[in-house]
Amino acid sequence: MEEQLYAEERKQTIVTLVNEKSRMQVSELADIFKVTGSTIRNDLRELEEDGLITRTHGGVIKREFQRSVEVNPRSREFTEEKYKIAKRAVGLIEENDILAIDTGTSCRAFAEQLIHSGIQKLTILTYDLEIGLLLSEKTNYQVQVLGGMIRNGYPYVSGNSVALNLNNFSVDKVILGTTSFDKDYGYSTPNYETAQMKRCLMSIGRVEIVLCESSKIGQRSFCQFAGPSDCDYLITDAGLRKDQEQEIQQLDVIHIKA
Repeated sequence: MEEQLYAEERKQTIVTLVNEKSRMQVSELADIFKVTGSTIRNDLRELEEDGLITRTHGGVIKREFQRSVEVNPRSREFTEEKYKIAKRAVGLIEENDILAIDTGTSCRAFAEQLIHSGIQKLTILTYDLEIGLLLSEKTNYQVQVLGGMIRNGYPYVSGNSVALNLNNFSVDKVILGTTSFDKDYGYSTPNYETAQMKRCLMSIGRVEIVLCESSKIGQRSFCQFAGPSDCDYLITDAGLRKDQEQEIQQLDVIHIKA
């Protein structure tokens, strides 16, 4: 537990340093915290998934929240794998669906793919401010953004009021991001509050669709939000190892490779 707490403290300090300096290198952070570059890269991956920073080649830059959101398919915070996964997820969406969309870069990539999907009529429920703004500006979808306290440094609202509001809704499909997935532990994220929000989203949907890059498979984060077979669809890129693919096939989940 102490080791896990230290990891959380380290990530909080990384965010503070990056916000102060605007840009840092992996090697620089590894020297500061006396850990390996691999440990820092894993920290940065989790922080980016939570929308706190933007990874670059060999480093990290400060994440700027834009009130007017433009689609930028070459944005450095989105990998090609994220867009491939998002495109496959959009293939599961039908006209007139009611969707609940989670926060994070994978879900933002999904929202961008929705814009170009040709689907004309959807109802969107989200607590991510950037996703809400993006879809309201670029589509004619009915977009509902849940009210609540904006988490400092993050582009989304959270807290008990959001969870209570979610209980008033029922949706066809829930689109979820995850920081980690393990065949035994399930889906997890570094932050307790984020895990709680994801659980609330799952409770109001008929179908749950998780977007997960292959680099996250076999990993565990601090807070579990779903068991390995609790979601209906797991969409990954094609970078899975053969043994990982076989392990997923043993679970009660539909696995789609992008």
